Amino acid sequence: MKNKIAIFICGSGGSGKSTFAKTHFPTYVHIDVDVIYEKLLIDNKLGLKIKNFNKIEADLANKLFEESKVLNNSKLKNAVSNGDDLIIDGIGRDSDIILNQRKYLDSNGYDTFMIMMYADLEICINRVEARERVYTQNITEDSWYLAYNNIGTYKKEFGLKFKFIYNNVFDDIVLDDFLKNSKTIKRLL
Repeated sequence: MKNKIAIFICGSGGSGKSTFAKTHFPTYVHIDVDVIYEKLLIDNKLGLKIKNFNKIEADLANKLFEESKVLNNSKLKNAVSNGDDLIIDGIGRDSDIILNQRKYLDSNGYDTFMIMMYADLEICINRVEARERVYTQNITEDSWYLAYNNIGTYKKEFGLKFKFIYNNVFDDIVLDDFLKNSKTIKRLL
């Protein structure tokens, strides 16, 4: 019997994934390449205003992002080895990667779920612009289209373990209409 839980939380940059995960699943290990990437950017004295990087800084930032993916994968493997409950926070642009991670987690005794956070493109752009780590509007737009291009695949693969949250107004009252509280969603999952 599976007793460990792994929740993929996907959606565009600015859709509210990380805030949702931290609010409703604070005890779960949060697997998020962006957290590692931001630390590497700061450690390498680049700062977080990606949209202002010159070519040399952008090239280094790209290398650091590749490094952050390797470190994030190691964090995932360590958490699985420890038997931790997991939130895997990402855009969801590549369904093959997520479905392979799901197989890996299933084979390690995890019950896997997906929550797709959705917000309209304009709202995502505004949220990303308000962050400390700001990238170009084109990246936000690409993220948005790539994230939601896979909804059908994820719904088919996860079935009843797929939840879609329309998060246009980032307001706990709106989320609470769906969730009621964190115990309710854990029962749903």
